[in-house]
Amino acid sequence: MNPPPNQPSVQSPNAHLADASAEDRLAFAICEVARRHSDRTAIVTAAGDGGRAIDYGTLATAITRLESVLDAQRPVGVVARAVRPDALVVIAAACGRQHVPVAFLAEDSRDLVGELRDWVPVDDTLSPPVGGARREFDAIATQVVVATSGTSGPPKLVEHSWDSLLAAARLAEQWHGLGWILAYDPTRWAGMQVWLQALLTGGRVVVPASREPETILRAIVDEDATVLPCTPTLLRRLLAVGDAAALARARIDRITLGGEAADGPLLERARAVFPAAKISHVYATTELGEVFRVTDGRAGFPASWLGRTLPGGARLSTRRDGELLVQLSRDTAEVSTGDLLERRGDRYEFTGRRSDVIVVDGEKVLPRRVEELLRGVSGVTDARVYGLPSAATGELVAAEIVLTDPPPPGSTPESIRAAALTACKGGLEPPSVPKILDIVKRLATTPAGKVPRRPA
Repeated sequence: MNPPPNQPSVQSPNAHLADASAEDRLAFAICEVARRHSDRTAIVTAAGDGGRAIDYGTLATAITRLESVLDAQRPVGVVARAVRPDALVVIAAACGRQHVPVAFLAEDSRDLVGELRDWVPVDDTLSPPVGGARREFDAIATQVVVATSGTSGPPKLVEHSWDSLLAAARLAEQWHGLGWILAYDPTRWAGMQVWLQALLTGGRVVVPASREPETILRAIVDEDATVLPCTPTLLRRLLAVGDAAALARARIDRITLGGEAADGPLLERARAVFPAAKISHVYATTELGEVFRVTDGRAGFPASWLGRTLPGGARLSTRRDGELLVQLSRDTAEVSTGDLLERRGDRYEFTGRRSDVIVVDGEKVLPRRVEELLRGVSGVTDARVYGLPSAATGELVAAEIVLTDPPPPGSTPESIRAAALTACKGGLEPPSVPKILDIVKRLATTPAGKVPRRPA
């Protein structure tokens, strides 16, 4: 379902949005757009499979209704149990304006709810249960609790203020009224950043019916979405399996990559397919929020950034082993990120996470380096490298490759596999050469949209 051709031109939700308190801004923006254009589409669900539009007027009415319930019950906090993106938005906006702490827990972090004693659950019905503990004071911190993705261990809860949650939002006129693809889990930090940015600026949140690349591409075309925030893994899959004609019809103006490092060949391929798109790579974590973004279209970041204070106030440094350290401001301590860097010319490029390193006979193997080599083999479109326990060497290197469809002329799956092994033996140290190399139809991904580095 395409946006109505006669939809009125988009205006800023309100010239005074930036003057509103951070807690009020989401509800303020939605209700202001609803006041002007109540039938403007805010969210499209099941996009790429018919689609269902939810307008700003419907969201504003639901926010006001939930606010009245929260005002009467005065809960100490709310745990968002909703599945529908529109319900999550309503819960966030109502809790913000009523200064009620709110927690967003992804499916794999639901068992952490025990840490939020006395908080009430609110599901898709937007009807909090009656009773429960009540706030004794209004002047409590209105925090937003988000669970980490579990990339480096079990998920954990992280507290944010509304100020830190909205710190990366861009309110300039050029960001208004855009159609944003929501391919991330809407309860995770990255997903929240997408729907917050879209709705704060009177745009549309386009939620694909599934996270399969074919469905996402249909959603982009059907709903005329122009902003694609995603992981490099998803972009690589989209470019590999997407129909060439559909890719040509996609009017992507901006691609924002996050969650993983983006390599040079992927960025070059994206520029070739979407030549008009501005491509940026965001470095952010659930704990730190957005630290920096790279907009020059190259992998990694300029070496000159290390040791300098960046425009946002963060300062970057490294340990002796190359681990990135981040100091958000002069008043905060350095934080170990677990991400490893390597100097390559005038850039620092990410080589992987400390937790992903495979140790073979005492030698450290970086999976990302092996994957980059495998993706350069003719007939291979993607690769995953991970460690398996070994009684003889401690660990051994295992790999999975996805073949191009169709394969190069004259090749077979077995000949491509043999060529991949030959390339590894010729380009890697012996401990890094995969002892297991399987051909798979598609790589597994985590709930956060990343490729796992450890066996399930």
